[in-house]
Amino acid sequence: MERLPPSLGRLAFFEGADIAALARAEAESRTMEVAAGGTVLDFDCPSTEVRVVLRGGPLRVLMRTSGGREKIIAEVGAGAFVGELAAFAGPAAPPSAGIRAFHRALIAVVPGEVFVDLILASPPLAQRLITVLAERLRMQNRRLLEYAALPTRQRLCAELLRLARPRPPEAGGGLAVFPPPPRPELAARIGARREAVSRDLAELARAGRLQVGPRAIVLLDEAALRAEVEAAMEAARRLA
Repeated sequence: MERLPPSLGRLAFFEGADIAALARAEAESRTMEVAAGGTVLDFDCPSTEVRVVLRGGPLRVLMRTSGGREKIIAEVGAGAFVGELAAFAGPAAPPSAGIRAFHRALIAVVPGEVFVDLILASPPLAQRLITVLAERLRMQNRRLLEYAALPTRQRLCAELLRLARPRPPEAGGGLAVFPPPPRPELAARIGARREAVSRDLAELARAGRLQVGPRAIVLLDEAALRAEVEAAMEAARRLA
């Protein structure tokens, strides 16, 4: 481990931080560099440290089922962080999440009590943190509802819509997921089996909803995909 260079203040989240509290956070933190696929925090390891992505990433927060399958429950990229709940409330009891780097990442590891002091001393950061937590809670609630109410195909549609980005005009425009995630990754994102994801991708392609290629999954009919998800959600609400 190396001592943390004075770089937290250059991240958007920390703008407006109390100068003395920020200086203490930078002085008492450390950096770690993790290779792609490397473990940042193993499953069921108690920790109150906050891990801030200085460069690279994203970091993936994973839960492991009793059968050994892993589910991706969150991702944080450069400038974002994980571990803030443990810093305020203490480490989670097992089974707790693990954290892995998807791409190479440089991470600042901030002691939990130092992070808490920084937030409490800096009203702009406190407001920002509340916003971050609210957005995460909304997303988790949406995912939980999808997991509980939707079949695999509609959960897959919803996740592809979340992952899709606009394609440049020279590539044909529209929305696409690029590069295309491997089948096991898509399965881990929606809590499904790889075989079911492969089958549903093929069916959606045959129906003209999307095109699966080596460089991208192109959403050919975004409106139809959204309508399919909302129809399944509405059917689940009527049954509730």
